[in-house]
Amino acid sequence: MSGIRVVTLGAIRRGEELLVQEIDPDETEGRNYRLLGGGVEFGEHSREALHREFDEELGVTLDGVSPVGTYERVFDHDDDRHHEVWRVYEAAIVEEWPYDRAEFSFVEPDLGVELRATWKRPRDLRSGPDRFYGETLLDELASEPHSAQ
Repeated sequence: MSGIRVVTLGAIRRGEELLVQEIDPDETEGRNYRLLGGGVEFGEHSREALHREFDEELGVTLDGVSPVGTYERVFDHDDDRHHEVWRVYEAAIVEEWPYDRAEFSFVEPDLGVELRATWKRPRDLRSGPDRFYGETLLDELASEPHSAQ
């Protein structure tokens, strides 16, 4: 893959837990997680993209969206080099159903694949076999929620 991909991600909290999606499952060495969200389209603001992604994937509305920060990752995956810039926001989901479930599945419409979302405490993603992509971001999210700006 060439070029830089801009991604918007939502930090949704339920008490001490964050809503995360499982990516690249590898049951032998733990599971891999990241925040929910997706790509920003050309000409689209990352905040608008966050609302669109949560609507498309979960059918939910976001409220209280406030910026956390911008993060950059260069990494190798499937023998390809990738470069992503993440725009991360704190937010709340208006609908109650995601907060009432320990985990749930949703479909990524662009890929047509079913993904799994679950609630995890940041400290559990540091100390166990499970891994969170964006370790610096995890440190930031382990602190108190950001205020709306």
